[in-house]
Amino acid sequence: MASAERIIPGTFSKVPGGYEQKIDERTKIFVPDMCAASFIPETGELHGHAPDYEALEAAKAPAVQADKPGEYAYYYETQHAPTGCDFSADLAYYGKHYFLRPLRDGLPRLHGRGITYDEERGTYMVTLRAYDKIKEQYRIKKEMCFD
Repeated sequence: MASAERIIPGTFSKVPGGYEQKIDERTKIFVPDMCAASFIPETGELHGHAPDYEALEAAKAPAVQADKPGEYAYYYETQHAPTGCDFSADLAYYGKHYFLRPLRDGLPRLHGRGITYDEERGTYMVTLRAYDKIKEQYRIKKEMCFD
C-alpha cells in the first residue's frame, strides 16, 4: 500500500516499545514503534505513516459505463463506481431485501408487489424477487465489500 509521512502533533519522548506524549499527570498518548516513520529526539517531533490517498485512487480500475440494463457491481477499494446508472442498490442487513436510491431525476416511480417507497428518504425497499425484475429494466450499481 502506498504511504506518505505526516507529522503527529505534539512533543514526544522515546519509551520502551514506542513514543509517548504526556497530556497531564494521568493521560498519555502512546504511538507504537511500528507506526512511527521518523523521530527527532532534540525537538520531540514524531512523524507517522499515513495512506497516500491520491496514489490509491490512481491505482483503481477505471469506471465502467453502464450501457444496458443490469446490475453493475464494483469494489470501492479497487474500482471506480460505474457511470450512467439509474439506481444505487444496498443489500439489507439480513439479506431479505434491497434498498434502492434513484441516482438521477426523471425516473418513473417504481410500483408493484414487493416495492415500498419511503417518501421521507426518497428510497425504495424492494424484495429479492422484485429486485431481480427491476434489474432487467434499469441500470443498477451495487457497491461490494471484501469482508
